[in-house]
Amino acid sequence: MKRFKYIFTLLLASTMFFACDDFLDVKPSKSTSVVIETGEHVNALLNYYDVYYLENSPWLINASDDYKCSTDWYDITGSSNCAGYSNEALCYALWNKELIPSLTDKTWTAEYQKIFYANTILEKADKVSGLTDEERVQIKREARFIRAYSMWYLAQIYCLPYVDGNGDKQGIVLKTSTHFDESVKRASLKETYDFIEADLNEALKIETPLKKIGSTNKYNSVRANKAAVNGFAARYYLYLNDYENALKYADIALQSHDELVDYNTEMSYMASCPTVTINGNTEIIEVPYTYEGGAGKINDYMLEWKELTYFRMASDDNWWYMPSDELLALYDQEYDLRYKYHIVENFSFVNNVTTALPSYAFFWKDRIPSGPTTAEMLLIKAECQARLGKASDAMTTVNRLRAARMDKSAPADVINLAASSQEDAVKKVLEERRREMPFARRFMDIRRLNSNECSYDDPGDITKTFYDYSLVNINVSSKKTYTLEKNSTLYACPLPETEFIASDYVIDQNIY
Repeated sequence: MKRFKYIFTLLLASTMFFACDDFLDVKPSKSTSVVIETGEHVNALLNYYDVYYLENSPWLINASDDYKCSTDWYDITGSSNCAGYSNEALCYALWNKELIPSLTDKTWTAEYQKIFYANTILEKADKVSGLTDEERVQIKREARFIRAYSMWYLAQIYCLPYVDGNGDKQGIVLKTSTHFDESVKRASLKETYDFIEADLNEALKIETPLKKIGSTNKYNSVRANKAAVNGFAARYYLYLNDYENALKYADIALQSHDELVDYNTEMSYMASCPTVTINGNTEIIEVPYTYEGGAGKINDYMLEWKELTYFRMASDDNWWYMPSDELLALYDQEYDLRYKYHIVENFSFVNNVTTALPSYAFFWKDRIPSGPTTAEMLLIKAECQARLGKASDAMTTVNRLRAARMDKSAPADVINLAASSQEDAVKKVLEERRREMPFARRFMDIRRLNSNECSYDDPGDITKTFYDYSLVNINVSSKKTYTLEKNSTLYACPLPETEFIASDYVIDQNIY
């Protein structure tokens, strides 16, 4: 409860309200506090993108098999140059249930802050002045979308997958108000998903189209819109292995917004790529134009990324997305333009490492699109078509994405995938999904694929080899093999112990 008191204080201390048309240019200031009394104030809370857009989870990013955990790389980089192999990062990468609770956890606090804002809006929407009845309804639907999105995200990190037999397992804390005396006892997994689905069903009534802001090329993807809400619904049902509903909502999302970035004509390297001096030589680090910006900066390219229907970014404080050999092997390194622009082969030079080592890069060093996108909807649609016995249709759908990602000079049979069976179609779509959305979606996908009704798509156990380590030491004289077994209880990240203290131990740890 102390945690929520802190968030409430932060909310009041840090919010400056401003007109909707200017929300991308004016940021909140600690010097201005306003009591929430008008519709303009409530809309400002919905426009407060700095609070909502980041999804910081070292667990989702580092725990998957996309993340390269390598003693060879550690020997080359050293922990002083490579935050990816810091002791804290290793705790997440190697699923350390004993040490993770003692680490600083940004995810739990940040997502409950978003939920607190949503609940504030829900409580104020019917009380403030200056809104029509229709506007009040719309604002409440938006707030419920924010709440559903954050609660679902928390459930993917701290809970086991919601499959048959898991309904009575530990869910998350269901916060429905801003009251400090509301219970913080964890709900069951079934109660958690019932709550999320109720919010989602209300949010699905949103019909607002995704539009550009004025005469700019920026999209108002900060606010809920029809494509975003239906896109999230498609994702929600996919992770429940409900392929008919996932297909239904992916189609609605695509009907509402189906823009794709053509990497042949619309992707390029940054105009002035970073340069460094390594071993006396000037080295150019070729990064995509979207990389431009810097720490904590929201550049225009993020809001101009026309595939993104809801402005959410996965982020990792280590600033080095180390791709595994398995991930790299999935790309056609000659023709796949995602490899050309997003796999930066000498990214290590940025960290003064004199050996060229790669990284995945999108928006600067740390941010990757994680909100629903056109590409994700095509992949969901294709996977559902394949699983529902429509392999040919699935290939047609996925090849629409590949036409925008593969070099147009490639042979047709390189650009276009073909499937010999339903199983082959599913596998090809899943490989394309991993190429398109590494790090941000992979660990979630492993969870669902290991626990669905099929066996041919199981990733199975994840095995990594690294040195023995603690929070203060890495023992380079002792190598170990670390394994996350299929359907292990460690697919639920341990909760931070600070939450137990703040709740007077009402919140309980995951059962392992």
